[in-house]
Amino acid sequence: MTGKFKLTSLPLGATPFLLKRRQIPDAVQVSLRATVFLLPDDIGVETEPMQIRDELALALNAHVAEDLRSWLVEDICACAQWLVDVSGCTRVSVRLEKMDDRMCPKFHVDSVPLRLLCTYHGAGTEWTDPNTAYSINFEEPYDETLVHHFPAGSIVIYGGSKSASGLRPLWHRSPTVVQGDSRLLLCIDPR
Repeated sequence: MTGKFKLTSLPLGATPFLLKRRQIPDAVQVSLRATVFLLPDDIGVETEPMQIRDELALALNAHVAEDLRSWLVEDICACAQWLVDVSGCTRVSVRLEKMDDRMCPKFHVDSVPLRLLCTYHGAGTEWTDPNTAYSINFEEPYDETLVHHFPAGSIVIYGGSKSASGLRPLWHRSPTVVQGDSRLLLCIDPR
């Protein structure tokens, strides 16, 4: 999709997200499982895409082994470049967040034009249509099969409440985190 895809080719409001399905390599999953508890709760960088590599490597240096650090830095840079290609932005805000519990338990729409998410470790973000979101948020009866989740490792770009891109806002929430485990989530916003 890199280089050829343009959001302007989407009919306005046609789709809630772009999804790139993929599996995180087994060796990386093993390293993440063993290392996730060592990471700080939040690593953040706001910069031009060309400078992400150095800033991330420095931020991760004291927390993860070199092979995992190299893989994470390269993958985050590739994700940032995909968002740059899709959005046309010149700067990005990157957050790598470790969560020990459900950060956003209610369905909501982010107050951004676009956002990229990738769950490196743990359950993927849950999403649904607005009617189901309202039912769940107000604890009314709903059909659990109407709640979907993005597979861990997949990369999703979606519209927020400020979207003018053709990606309609996505109703989503954080999944439940297994007790004694953590979730590692990449979040990138265009600036």
